Amino acid sequence: MEVRTVTTSDRSLLHAVRSTLDAADEAFLCVAFVQERGLHLLERELDGLRRRSAASRLLVTTTFRTTSPSALAMAKGLGLDVRVLNPGSGRTFHPKLYLGTAGRAASAVIGSANLTGGLATNYEAAVALAGTRGEGAIAQAWDWAEALWSDARVERWLPTAGEPEVEAFEPALYRLLQAEVRRDPVFLTLGRAPRRNRVVELSPVELHVETQRSRTQSGGAEAVPAWMFNLAWERLRTHGTLTNTELLNDLRVHRSSAVCAILARLAPVRVVAGKGITLQWR
Repeated sequence: MEVRTVTTSDRSLLHAVRSTLDAADEAFLCVAFVQERGLHLLERELDGLRRRSAASRLLVTTTFRTTSPSALAMAKGLGLDVRVLNPGSGRTFHPKLYLGTAGRAASAVIGSANLTGGLATNYEAAVALAGTRGEGAIAQAWDWAEALWSDARVERWLPTAGEPEVEAFEPALYRLLQAEVRRDPVFLTLGRAPRRNRVVELSPVELHVETQRSRTQSGGAEAVPAWMFNLAWERLRTHGTLTNTELLNDLRVHRSSAVCAILARLAPVRVVAGKGITLQWR
C-alpha cells in the first residue's frame, strides 16, 4: 500500500481528493462540514460519478450550522446520497474521510480538511492511501465509515422551504466590495492589455459584470457567483499570494480575470509586479 502526506500548502491534498473520486465506481465522503465552495472544488469529479451512475454518499453534521443548506442541496443535485448524523449529548461528529474504489483498487484521504473551501485555502494536512479495498488502513477506514452510516441516529437530508439556495458573500468581503463599487464600478483587468469590467449590480450572492464580451454574447452583464470570490479571498488571505493561473486551474474559478481585477482594488490587496498576474495580501 502506498502512503504519503498531502497538504494544502502545495495543493497536493486537493489533488489527492480529486484523484480518489476521479475514476471511482463508489465514493464515500464522511466529513463534518460542507460548503458550496468546497463542492465546487470537486464538482467535476462528483459530476463524473453521477454521470457514471456510481454509488456516492455524503455523511455530515448540521449541529454547528457550518454546513450550509445550499451546499447540501448542491450535493444532492450532484447525485450524492446525503445523510446527516447529529449525535447529541455533547458529542461531536468531526471526521474528514474521502474514500473511493475503482474495481479492486481503492484509495483514501484522511486528515483535517472538511468539504469546504478549506480543502484549498486553509493550512490542512492528510495522509493519502492507495491500495485495495480490503487492505489494512483502507479497509479499516471503510469499515468505520460504514458503521457510522448504519448508526440509528443517521437521517436522510431533505431540503426545508425558505432555506438559502446559493452561497452568500463572506460579510467582511461583501462590505469591502460594496465600498469599492460605490467608489468606482469600473475595474480594469490586470496584465498587458487591460479591459473594462463594469459592475452593474452587487447582491449578497453574486456580482453582475458587464464587459465587451458579455455585451456581444448576451447583450448585457454576466453574473459572477459569490463562491468564486469567497474561495479566492480565503486562499489569498491565508496563504498570502494568489495567481491568476492558480485561481483558474487549481481552484477552477473560470471568471478568474474579473475576480483578480476586482480583488486587486480592495484595501488589503496589492498587485505584484512581474510576469503573470499575482495578488499579495498586504
